[in-house]
Amino acid sequence: IMSSGTMLSCKMALSRRCVRAVLLSVAVQFLLLAIFLLFVNFELWHPLQWVAGTFRLVCSFYTWFASIPLIGAVVFYGVTLSQQHLAERRYCSTRYRWMLNNGPRKILFLGAHLLVGYLTAWLYAGYLHSDYRHLLYRCYGQDCLSSYHVFLLGMGIAAGCYYFVSVHLHHEVSIDYAIVEQSRSQKLRELLFSTFKGAPISSLLPTLSYSLVFALLGGFVRQRLGHLLGVDVDDRLVGILDVATNVRLLFYAWLLSSQILSNMHLMKRFYAMLLSEQLPLVVSRNRLVSHKQQQQLTVVTGLGLFNVYVVQCLTAHFLYIESKRKDSPVRLEIFQLTEPGNRPVNWRELCDQCVYIVGNFTDELSDSMRQVSVVKSNDEHPTAAHSDVNAALLAEKALLRQYNHMYGIRSVVAQSSETTPEHRQQWQQAKPSESIRHVPTWCERVSIQLEESLQRLLHRIPGIIYLFGEPEGAKTLFLLEHSLPIVWLTQALAHICVASLKEDRYGVVQDDLPTIIKTLHRLKSELDKLSNSNASNLKSASVILNYLRCAVRRSLYNVCDSFYNYLEDIIAGEELLQLQSFVHHG
Repeated sequence: IMSSGTMLSCKMALSRRCVRAVLLSVAVQFLLLAIFLLFVNFELWHPLQWVAGTFRLVCSFYTWFASIPLIGAVVFYGVTLSQQHLAERRYCSTRYRWMLNNGPRKILFLGAHLLVGYLTAWLYAGYLHSDYRHLLYRCYGQDCLSSYHVFLLGMGIAAGCYYFVSVHLHHEVSIDYAIVEQSRSQKLRELLFSTFKGAPISSLLPTLSYSLVFALLGGFVRQRLGHLLGVDVDDRLVGILDVATNVRLLFYAWLLSSQILSNMHLMKRFYAMLLSEQLPLVVSRNRLVSHKQQQQLTVVTGLGLFNVYVVQCLTAHFLYIESKRKDSPVRLEIFQLTEPGNRPVNWRELCDQCVYIVGNFTDELSDSMRQVSVVKSNDEHPTAAHSDVNAALLAEKALLRQYNHMYGIRSVVAQSSETTPEHRQQWQQAKPSESIRHVPTWCERVSIQLEESLQRLLHRIPGIIYLFGEPEGAKTLFLLEHSLPIVWLTQALAHICVASLKEDRYGVVQDDLPTIIKTLHRLKSELDKLSNSNASNLKSASVILNYLRCAVRRSLYNVCDSFYNYLEDIIAGEELLQLQSFVHHG
């Protein structure tokens, strides 16, 4: 059980990383502003004056003072993004439950996107030409609403909304773990280069879409806004032709959209980069140490932290990296015996936790697969091992029916059309009183008809099934999307078992080998069954399914191949034949 001190230290470590991500997000605002000013104030014949003028603008008092609202919005955006990363990943069986659980956070996150987009457009418009700079200006001797400024502000809001809908609406925030370890400076340099390289292309679609919508509906919006502010509206951008021919305005909108999308992508990647760094984990805590060291997070404790998905992923990744590292001190510490007592406490706790997590995942996956129609129909077909028995039973039943029909014998037991082994077993175990045909009364018939009519009526109401019905395969899809710890845990267990042949001097792993092999084999069987089903509603998770399935098969193969000479002493029965065939044929 995790102590309160350990939980607090874990939360503080994650909070410090989130604070560093917010500081990086604030610093990148001035870098993006400098790039924007370099594009806007471009001077080909005076390059030194161009660069010096841009640097003076970025460092001026006006810029720092005007950036305060945007910095506040960025901090608010960072807080909401932290909530997305550290929130508990719960399965919502219906869309109604999903809206109750994630709706408030999603709405708050959408507000953060809109606020950052609007304030970015407002700040950047202040450095443009006077026609684009102000919301109100003097025309015909009175105040008028600037259509150019309204267009740019709307572009900022549309860009923020576009990024939220395309990235965060239907998906949870994720963290990518690097295959090759890199320093933070290398990650930051590659992130900036890839973002600035792809942003100009990715911003074309939202810019053109918004321009088309503004050309169609912009007049109504400007009229309502002018009426709200009590001013007249100018006669610019009154049609599609005016918007399409204003090249400078479209260039500003495209540049602004590119900056906003880059800004939000960088903030998202900053969190992913910092949160993916390894936590200070230990295999076991020494009881004779200070209180501060007692608050260290152990591997077993981190794996059991189910309500913080990030910590569980980091712990599983740490165990995977250390298990395959050559001459790993963590692996040696796992094999050690504790003093006093000389008991394999480290291995026993780690093995029990890993087997429990993998076994619980297998149970949930197996239960969820029963709701998938394709898998369910495959399960209903008898296996080849029982084909002869089923054929004999069906032949005997057919001969019995012919004999009864020839001599006019009628059975008092209700005939059943079900021929599956499950229904025959239920028929054999049923009491004689329960197998007699029951004729429902008029009250039962009316009740059944009313129930069927009510169900048909509910299915006809638009939105009822969509909101309150569980989509087929939703639980399976949820489990696959959150199976990253299982990928690393299965491979870590396999690496530890293989390394125990040379490094385990006390044989602490041998007693648990049958349990580990059976757990991996059971998970492999369920994944093979799911992969062979070709369910159409699981196409979106095909990559994750193949990734998980290959990791489990590779782990099971490594263990069975390393202990192949002793496999008959570890596993017995039909499962032994299946594992031997798997090692030989894959």
